[in-house]
Amino acid sequence: MKLIRSLIIIILLILLTTILLPIQSVIRLLNLSSSYEVPMFYHRAVLKLLGIKIKIIGKPSINASLIISNHASWIDIFIISSLIPTSFVAKNDVSKWIFVSYLAKLQKTIFIDRNSPKKLTETSDIIKNRLLNHENVTIFPEGTSTDGNKILPFKSSIFMICEKIRGSEIKIQPISIAYKKYNGMAMGRTHRQLIAWYGEMDLLSHLYGIIKAGIFDIEVTFHNKIDISENKTRKEIAKECENLVRSGFQKSLNRGV
Repeated sequence: MKLIRSLIIIILLILLTTILLPIQSVIRLLNLSSSYEVPMFYHRAVLKLLGIKIKIIGKPSINASLIISNHASWIDIFIISSLIPTSFVAKNDVSKWIFVSYLAKLQKTIFIDRNSPKKLTETSDIIKNRLLNHENVTIFPEGTSTDGNKILPFKSSIFMICEKIRGSEIKIQPISIAYKKYNGMAMGRTHRQLIAWYGEMDLLSHLYGIIKAGIFDIEVTFHNKIDISENKTRKEIAKECENLVRSGFQKSLNRGV
């Protein structure tokens, strides 16, 4: 029975992707303003097929914001994109992944090379222009994904964007993502590794593992926005975001159903 269910989900995922991929390709080719609508619908549908339920705490951003989030899996991208229209900042390695890089580019992903100060500056300019164009941009400042049981220290380098948008009305909205339940039961450290994607895990086998696993409950906390008009350094802003995200993450894990 579980095998049949898994096969049906795989077939539906392939059909959904096959139908929507050319539509989004045309939208991006024509640079239409609706470039985030198809990804939002797609990601919501995929999460439903995978049995991933989301509980929202707080209010998602309406106006253009720099979204700061912890990161434990490619699922995080689907979760955030299903809730708000946004593009993402991804490590440069993703741009070399076959097919995945194409999907990322269809959602206007910005690729970043953290090892090159020059390219990091160029990337921050791209982010600034998106924000000033009233678009949300999401950053994962841990720099890598985790096992879903902890929050890594935030890297302050990408927060140089704050120096470029200071004086504008753009604000930062930190969010916390916590994997809470697995098939109706509280999720322990080991169970979180069923959905977390990190290290050298293979993407396709990880996806199949999630399909077979069952139902996951995830809590997403949208924190109050941070005003960066004050003269804070990027390290201070990074630490403030990290503290908020870590606090929200721990509260989610400690909270009941």
